[in-house]
Amino acid sequence: MGTNTSSGSGSGSGSSGGTATTGGAQLSTVVPKGLRPKVSQMIAGIQAVVPEGSSVAVGGVVLAKADLVNELMQISSAYQAIDAGVMAARTARSQLSAQTPGFHKQYTGIKDAILALVGRGNPQLAQFGITVSNGSKPLTPSQKVVRAAKALKTRALRHTMGKVQKSAVQYTGDLEVAVNETAPAAPPAAQGAAVAVNQTQ
Repeated sequence: MGTNTSSGSGSGSGSSGGTATTGGAQLSTVVPKGLRPKVSQMIAGIQAVVPEGSSVAVGGVVLAKADLVNELMQISSAYQAIDAGVMAARTARSQLSAQTPGFHKQYTGIKDAILALVGRGNPQLAQFGITVSNGSKPLTPSQKVVRAAKALKTRALRHTMGKVQKSAVQYTGDLEVAVNETAPAAPPAAQGAAVAVNQTQ
């Protein structure tokens, strides 16, 4: 029995730090603080110092060495169960993160199928958790006037003009332009023809 408790305490002290493997994934454990390391150290001390076959009075109850170790191991096992749950949760979260894009795609496909079946404007879509689109509300005449006025103010601030405004912008002042005209030189063929005529005369 002493050998079994010794191996159990080894697993309890080993869980206080290092690397644990769950589902093929290594997860580093943080060195615990508080009661847990004290319990692990107490187990190691009892196994190393307290003689075999001796008993110790605890709260008026006499306990053998093996009983002391077993009681402390129950405390250590409670912490180990928490460690296993934490590591399992981390593994599950990692798997969920990898699966989330596929889940979104699957949900979107089902949602599109429901929309096609029921109709986008059907009030029953609310029962599926889908917001019913009522479309854009038509503007009143006063709202249209306000929108047009805002558009004009915005174009003025941005210095933008439409085709009609651009065509209305023309230069209307006096303009003086100096043009230097020079007589173009006669082509070489024409000059040759003139010489031939003079020689004939």
